[in-house]
Amino acid sequence: MVFKLGFFYPRAVEIMDDIYAFDTIYVELDAYFKKKQASRCKDEFLNILCEEDDYEAIDDAQTENDAQTGNDAQTGITKEESDEDYLEGSNEEGSDEEFEYSTHNPKVKWNKMRPILGERYESPHELKLCLINYAVSKGFQIRFKKCDGVRLVAICGSDLEKCPFVVRASWMTTERSFQVKKMIDIHKCVRNFNNSRLMDPTWSARKFVKELIRKPNLKCKEMQCYRSRMRALSLIHGNLSNHYARVWDYGHELLRSNPDSTVRITVTVNPDNTTTFHRFYICFKAIREGWKRACRRGQCKSELLTAIGKDANNQVYPIAWAVVDVENKNNWKWFLDLVNDDLGLQGGKGVCVISDQHKGLVEASKEILPYVEHRQCARHIYANFRKFRNIFWATAKSTIEGDFMFNMERIRAISSAAYDHLMAREPTSWCRAYFSTGLACEAVENGIAECFNAIIVDARNKPLLTMLEEIRLYMMERAFNLKQEAENWVGEVCPSTVTKMEEFGEDIKSWHAVPSGVNEYEVRNGFQNYGVNLKEKICACRLWELSGIPCVHAQVAILYTNQDPVNFISNWFSKNNYKETYDQNIHPVNGSILWEETSYIKPLPPIERRMPGRPSVKRRRHVSKNHDKYSQVSSKGRIVQCKNCLQKGHNKTSCKNPTVVPETQPKKKKWAGLGTKTGSRGGGRAGGGWSRGGGRGSSG
Repeated sequence: MVFKLGFFYPRAVEIMDDIYAFDTIYVELDAYFKKKQASRCKDEFLNILCEEDDYEAIDDAQTENDAQTGNDAQTGITKEESDEDYLEGSNEEGSDEEFEYSTHNPKVKWNKMRPILGERYESPHELKLCLINYAVSKGFQIRFKKCDGVRLVAICGSDLEKCPFVVRASWMTTERSFQVKKMIDIHKCVRNFNNSRLMDPTWSARKFVKELIRKPNLKCKEMQCYRSRMRALSLIHGNLSNHYARVWDYGHELLRSNPDSTVRITVTVNPDNTTTFHRFYICFKAIREGWKRACRRGQCKSELLTAIGKDANNQVYPIAWAVVDVENKNNWKWFLDLVNDDLGLQGGKGVCVISDQHKGLVEASKEILPYVEHRQCARHIYANFRKFRNIFWATAKSTIEGDFMFNMERIRAISSAAYDHLMAREPTSWCRAYFSTGLACEAVENGIAECFNAIIVDARNKPLLTMLEEIRLYMMERAFNLKQEAENWVGEVCPSTVTKMEEFGEDIKSWHAVPSGVNEYEVRNGFQNYGVNLKEKICACRLWELSGIPCVHAQVAILYTNQDPVNFISNWFSKNNYKETYDQNIHPVNGSILWEETSYIKPLPPIERRMPGRPSVKRRRHVSKNHDKYSQVSSKGRIVQCKNCLQKGHNKTSCKNPTVVPETQPKKKKWAGLGTKTGSRGGGRAGGGWSRGGGRGSSG
């Protein structure tokens, strides 16, 4: 099994360059999933803090009316007839038609809101907010002449005498709603988008709340108001508290809809008897059984901890995921212990863990998975040796010790310091020459986990339960679509494996086989030769044993016997294994309004951790990166001179000596007919100097 562990980064891993990139990432992200991921979860409670771009469904009749009337750029007139006539005509005596007024939708995007005659609102505050949004977006000045619990009157706040705009609304006792009774939506005033009087801190807080979620360190200056930031933070905190308060209900619903799945929730009881959220672990039965049946052993990641494997088509296969308050040894032990129990890893026998060498993760894996093979992510090592790009990746992907030492000598010839650093990083954990065989995985970096991160990158910016629901829906829908796609495959081997085998044999024409005995061949290319045994499925280069896919030498030997190399691919990559992986499905989960309320104490959001000391603001740059236009020469070693006493060794701030007036310098003699080199602006050239005036100096 191969586990990949570490932090999720906010971007997908870059594809490695040149010829050594062929086996870096085996997963192509499905465009269908990427397109749908932003709007997968539609639950109202779960999307309480999420960006809603789908609420732009404005009445088509209203939009067409705007287009027909033709908004005037100067006057802003949107209607030519008064809405009063419409109301009177619709309520004529003897009319058999009963007119139904619309109800205001508060989820419409703020810059699309506009008041409508006869529309009903829950409260005067809702109507007031609609009018403010309308005025700010259209650039109209309005003033609330009357606004209380019974009635609301809004008039033009720019030119009251000329502009007939007015909105009158009152409380309807029978319908229990606030209705617009009169409205003249005609503007004869000039538009002015300076509505600072209407944009109070409460209004600004509503507009910045989502941006503040994405960027917690948003400064007050960017929001133009300290009170707006404080009110936005209070909105976020209140809504997040509702999410954390329902984690027990959500976990109970997951177990109800998907029996025998593993759901673990832990909370922390504080000294003041308050309960805060700690950890949340999920492993669906369908995914767990699919992995046990047919998947190769796979990979892990971080404050959203995720165990990720690879299916038979070399695609990502998330197995289990957990949300923790902080990445440390204790949480890693808890997560790995649950994964060990769910998957039956038996302490890590036949398992490989690929990580970024986080200290807590390494120590936890040694305790929970003592028999595991721990690999380092070579990409983290590569970050320090970008100028040795090709040589470094050739070294990391060397499958025999001789090739590894040869490439290391090439690095030492360029930089002995780089050689010493790489040797100190335990090459046995990041070079293929020292990896165990039989795992059908030769990966040296955790690109597969980064691919999964690219899929859920939008979900990770959302509140707790919304994020978990986005991941669940993605996994449920993805399993169904991949199973349908496999029905159209030709052959008994997954297509990505065949493609990878073709990449292994890119220079197959340069090799030729020499038979040695039954199923034994010596494959040669100039001074290079490797022994191949087709019966044992081994090659001296070890790549066939590491990956489970015939290397170029094995392919040459197989073709010599007039057989198809595809038949020698490991059974891990068979089409039947792939179908068994996605044979079971994740069952549907009901919406939040149907969740059964549990009797557990509702937890609060986790307490924000503050590291000791004052947090650093500026990134520490290496001295080699300071050669840009913003860099400056260090003053270390300079001897300063005081501007007060003109002595050296101290500055004017700490000077205690009397002030010394510097001697006046004699004026430079001005040559007749020639301008002095004074550097004044606008001087003309004259005899090699710049004249003090704006004209050209005389030639003498």
